Amino acid sequence: MVDTVRARSRLYKALALVVLLVIAILLPLVLKSNYQLGIAHQALIFIILALGYDVLLGFTGLLSFGHIGLFAIGAYTSAILVMSTGAPFLVGLLGAAVLTGFIGFLIAIPALRIKGHYLTLLTLALGEVIRLVIRSADSLTHGSSGLSGIPRPDIFGYSFRQATPLYYLLLFFAVLAILFVWRLKISRFGRAFMSIRDAEIGAEVCGVNTSAMKMMSFAISAVLAGIAGSLYAHTMRFISPEFFGLGLTTTLLAMVLIGGRGTVVGPVVGAALLIVLPEALRFVKDYYLIVFGIAIWLCVIGMPDGLAGLGRRLLKRARLIA
Repeated sequence: MVDTVRARSRLYKALALVVLLVIAILLPLVLKSNYQLGIAHQALIFIILALGYDVLLGFTGLLSFGHIGLFAIGAYTSAILVMSTGAPFLVGLLGAAVLTGFIGFLIAIPALRIKGHYLTLLTLALGEVIRLVIRSADSLTHGSSGLSGIPRPDIFGYSFRQATPLYYLLLFFAVLAILFVWRLKISRFGRAFMSIRDAEIGAEVCGVNTSAMKMMSFAISAVLAGIAGSLYAHTMRFISPEFFGLGLTTTLLAMVLIGGRGTVVGPVVGAALLIVLPEALRFVKDYYLIVFGIAIWLCVIGMPDGLAGLGRRLLKRARLIA
């Protein structure tokens, strides 16, 4: 009976992801303007970023406020590599992933010795330090002026300058990130991450190397942040340190919490919602930020498990009724 329920639950989750994929593939047929496609571009990038953050927060239970700093490192690394050396886009993307993964690994070393609010404060400070370093490295990053004229992705001679081809390229990377995180969750590493989240002492007693798993979680999360940063830089074609501030960190946290932490579908839905919702609320003009904030507050209060948790409860009720 239990196996049947689990199999049915996995089927529903797979169907949900397939439905989301079909909608995403058909979306450019509905969105006619480049402005609307631009919002879709941002949503896909933040889906990758939110999935990476969920590996750290949702799977392993480690709250980090420095994730946007890694996002910024990925963006600047890719942009500088491509613009300064003339390297192909894929080299910039790979360089961003490797460097952010390495920095994420280094951040995990002091994080092993501290927990709770102290870890939060450490990562918050690291995020701000990264932003200040980017701002002060004028000769390399152009400081507060930012980097402009970043080339659009070019892969094996095919340029993704137009909005629709770029959308499908970003969708390809987002789907890869979703599949990777889903496979990670059901693997022994994912189970080890979640055992640390639920009961760290119990995980150690059961033979889980919690230090190694935490470092792996930080590194994987950082690699996805670096990939998202690279894609953001080459999509928006302009980056500045002011964008990668604490406000964006709060938005990223809200994406995971509202969508449902510890899930795969949750960050996808949360990221898409929090990118699209502010644009949809602009008709209220100066009050849209207030409406946006109230909407987030109501979601957090009314759905403590996020939208993914709400979906699970509705499915359980539907099965009971059936």
